[in-house]
Amino acid sequence: MTIFDVHFNEICLLFIHIIHLQLVERQPFPDPDLAIRILCAEEPFIEKDYSETQVIARVIVDYKNKLEKNHALIIRVVIATSESEQDELIRISQNSQIQATVLPIRSVGVQGDERTCSYMVGLSSSHEPNWDDMMFLAKLIPRILHNVNRVCYIFGKPIEHQITDVTPTTLNNYVIKQLRQADAIANEIVIHAGLQRKGSQMTTVLIPVHFDRDPSMRTPSCSRSIVLRTSVSSDFMTGVSAIPGSVDLPLHVLRNMVKQISKLDGISRVLYDLTSKPPDTTEWE
Repeated sequence: MTIFDVHFNEICLLFIHIIHLQLVERQPFPDPDLAIRILCAEEPFIEKDYSETQVIARVIVDYKNKLEKNHALIIRVVIATSESEQDELIRISQNSQIQATVLPIRSVGVQGDERTCSYMVGLSSSHEPNWDDMMFLAKLIPRILHNVNRVCYIFGKPIEHQITDVTPTTLNNYVIKQLRQADAIANEIVIHAGLQRKGSQMTTVLIPVHFDRDPSMRTPSCSRSIVLRTSVSSDFMTGVSAIPGSVDLPLHVLRNMVKQISKLDGISRVLYDLTSKPPDTTEWE
């Protein structure tokens, strides 16, 4: 057997007896540097199914109300879910006011046996979310909407306006600096909290989305947003996002990341990736 025949976690167990523990516990870093964590785009990703996807996403998070009104697309949710899942949707939607926003960007994921590039759904609310409910929705939405790869929670006030454009983003020095600053802040907070060994990987991603712009004001899209993701995996073949408030990611640690990253110039919002692998992948590009 050679080193090429073992998984990442097995290599770490081997190296822990050979080299310094601090080196073994360093976060995995992608070969293409942070470039693979910058979603470059010059135009929004809006296919012919975009509007319907947005409507169904809103039906899911407002299921009880839409069911009572017999919404035209409620059947799309009913046929893809069990009775117990529908009961959960009723409970969640009657206790919380959650907004669902389909973002016009593409992220890589896996649907079935194929790699896909599809939409991302952002959830937001006016109150502290129930993170177990958020994780439930993150599992359900891509199963109902096969053109959605990822579900994230958007920190801050609820998203009022639909996002229909993007901030033109290429791999220039300014864009790379934005992500490097956010990545440094997130990892410094993780290390200071002693959480290096709790999550398998702490990922920061830069997306070309500028929130909180009233369409009637015609404010151009010029800011970007940061997505945080703490994945928990034993072999990186499959994995789940750490639940905020768990031992893997205490809430005060996540809130500190959001607070500090939000202070950076040119950053609109901070999000947290809730999606399991699959349907998402470790990297977004």
